[in-house]
Amino acid sequence: LEFDVQMSCQGCADAVRAALEAAPEVKLLELRPQEQSVLVETTAAAERVRELLENSGCRAVLKGMGGSSEGQWGFLGCPSGVWGCPSGVWVLL
Repeated sequence: LEFDVQMSCQGCADAVRAALEAAPEVKLLELRPQEQSVLVETTAAAERVRELLENSGCRAVLKGMGGSSEGQWGFLGCPSGVWGCPSGVWVLL
């Protein structure tokens, strides 16, 4: 699963890392604070991972899921351009 996560400093990135590492069902693959992106492998539901991320104090939005590009869902964003907008558009890639 890939998430867009609002991380404004190293402290945010450290909090995200700690939240994910505390969950045995989640394996952190990539943490990219500059790109505000987190990639994980998990047996948990995407909503559970999003909750873990948000419990770290950072806003999080599922960006994509799946192991291959075929049949993946992608988040195109919100028509208003607001980050994290609930009116965003999901498409099957």
